[in-house]
Amino acid sequence: MSRRSHLKRTASWLPWVLCWTSVALMAVGVWLIVQHPEGPADAAFYAVLQAVVVALVPLVGALIAARHPSNPYGWLWCALGLCYGVATAFDGLRRTGLVPPWFALAVIAVGFETALCLLLLVVLLFPTGRLPSTGWRWLAGAAVLVAAAAILLVPFAPPLDGAAEPGPWAVGGPAGELLVRILDDSVTVMFLLTVVAAVSVLFRFRGAGLVERQQLKWFLLAAALAALTIMVDLIAGPITGGVWAVVDAVTLALLPAAVGIAVLRFRLFEIDRIVSRTVSYGLLSGVLIGVYLLLVALLRPLLEPLTGSSTLAVAGSTLAVAAVFNPVRRRLQAAVDHRFDRARYDAARAVDAFAARLRDQVDLDEVTAGLQETVVATVAPTRVAVWLRVPSGTGGVR
Repeated sequence: MSRRSHLKRTASWLPWVLCWTSVALMAVGVWLIVQHPEGPADAAFYAVLQAVVVALVPLVGALIAARHPSNPYGWLWCALGLCYGVATAFDGLRRTGLVPPWFALAVIAVGFETALCLLLLVVLLFPTGRLPSTGWRWLAGAAVLVAAAAILLVPFAPPLDGAAEPGPWAVGGPAGELLVRILDDSVTVMFLLTVVAAVSVLFRFRGAGLVERQQLKWFLLAAALAALTIMVDLIAGPITGGVWAVVDAVTLALLPAAVGIAVLRFRLFEIDRIVSRTVSYGLLSGVLIGVYLLLVALLRPLLEPLTGSSTLAVAGSTLAVAAVFNPVRRRLQAAVDHRFDRARYDAARAVDAFAARLRDQVDLDEVTAGLQETVVATVAPTRVAVWLRVPSGTGGVR
C-alpha cells in the first residue's frame, strides 16, 4: 500500500474518532456537572443546551477533515473540539472529587489556553487553511508563543480558584501572585491577538475571488451575530437563564454551522439572500418598535383623560403598526436587496421588464428573443434553448 493511500484511509476514520471522543468527553462532563451543580447555569437544560452547541465544533471539524484531509483547517476544529471535551470532563471530575482539584484546574487552564490559540488560528486561516499573506506569520507565531509560555507556567502557578489546594509544584508568595497575573494577562493578550486576526479576514476579503468572498460572507455574518450577543452579555452582565440564554446559544452555534457551509460549499451562494433578509427584518423590527412607542407616547396623553386608561392608546398603536407592516417591509426589502442582494434585485427587475414587454409584444420571434435574454440575465445558464409547440398539422415542433 502506498503512503498516499495509507494517509487517505487514515484521514477517512481519524477525524470521526476525534469527533466522537470529544462528544463522549463532553457528555460525561455535562452529566457530572448536572449531578453536582454550582450555580444556575448548571441546570440540566442550560448545561445540555451549551453542550449541544459546543458539540458542533468537533462535528464540523470531522466533516471538513474527512472531505479535505490535506487542508489543516478541519483538523484545527477537531483539536478545538477535543480541548472543549477535555476541559468539560475535568470540570465534572473536579466537582466529584475523583481527581485532585489542583490537577483538574491545571488541565482546564491548559485546555483553555490551547483553545484560545486554536480559535485565533481558526479565524486567521479561514477558509483555505493558509495565511492571507506572508505578512501575517507574526500573528500566528505570537499566538503560539503566548499559549506555549502560559501552558508551561500553569503547573507552577497557584490555582486560580482560591478554594483549591495548591499543587505540588505551585510557587507561593509574591512569585505565585506574579504567575497568576501573567496567566491573566496572557488571556487578555490572546483576545487582543484574536481581534487582530478578525481584521485579517477583512484584508482577505478585499483580494478574494467570487467563491472565497461568499465563504467569507458566511463567516462574517455568523461572527457579527455572535459578537452582538457577547456585547450584550458584557453590557448587561452574563445572563444564565430565560429566553436570552437560548438566543445566546443559538447565535454561538451559527459560527461552526457557517464554517461548515462555507468550507464544504453547501448552498454557498444563498448568503446574499440571508444577509438581505437579516438586515431587512432587523431594520423592520426597529422601525416598527419605534413607531409603536411613538404612537403610544402621543396617543396616551390624548386618550387617557377620556377613557381613564391607556388600553385604547395601546390598541390603536398596535393596529397602526399592523397596518404599516407590509408597506414598510416591501420598501425596506427593496432598498436592502438593492444593496446586499444585487443579483436577486437585478433578476426581479429583468423579469418585470419582460412582463411589461409581453403586454404589447405580439411577434413570436421577438418574444422568444426576449425570453432568452431574461433567462440569461436572471439565472446565467451556459446554454439556452426554446422549444415551441406548434398547432397540429403544421409540421411538428419548432
